[in-house]
Amino acid sequence: MWRNMLKVAAATAAFGVVHSLLASRAAKRAVQETFGERNRNGLYRVIFIGQSFATLAILAAYIRRHPSRELYRVEGPLAWLMHAVHGGALVYATAAAAQVGIRRITGIESLAAWSGDGVVPKEPEAQGPALDEEGSRHPAGPFRFSRHPLNLAPIPLLWLWPRMTTSLLAFNVVATAYLVAGSLHEEQRLRAEYGRRYDEYRESGVPYFMPGFPATALRAPHSIKE
Repeated sequence: MWRNMLKVAAATAAFGVVHSLLASRAAKRAVQETFGERNRNGLYRVIFIGQSFATLAILAAYIRRHPSRELYRVEGPLAWLMHAVHGGALVYATAAAAQVGIRRITGIESLAAWSGDGVVPKEPEAQGPALDEEGSRHPAGPFRFSRHPLNLAPIPLLWLWPRMTTSLLAFNVVATAYLVAGSLHEEQRLRAEYGRRYDEYRESGVPYFMPGFPATALRAPHSIKE
């Protein structure tokens, strides 16, 4: 059973590595140099999201192939409460996506512009707030409670599941570590995009990941020139 758990953990980590590499500024820059800025702006986000769903489905199919043992099962009112928290997490994630702009974050806005003759806007850098020229010293909505609400929202979905198995436990441990550490990768990209404006947002006191998480924890390095 431990061997199967290690296989699940390794596969989940591999998914995270591929996801981070494709989300990196280096990957986007390489695509832009190869296919041009307009094609990069118009197509990259949609293709990136498509491959994310496809590779996640492959990962899920791989995990289901491995034998797994049930660790516990919650039933009754406590299970209903868990599902209620799931609903709240989905509402929170939807509100965060809406604040960034659902059409922007999904790439639909850029794809629509690419298919026409107009200027193709860049997709939002990572899943952070789309800061205006005045920055965001007074953040609103989900971004008041976490600098990475779209990475925070999956945590209760993962851990407050009424049925826990060994495979799900292995997946959850690696996925949680990736969501927390991957948010640091996002901070680097967001600071490269917004510079001082993002520094002002970070210094506004919003926790790095979740309420109770120090605002200064795991801060992205200041090595990116504006």
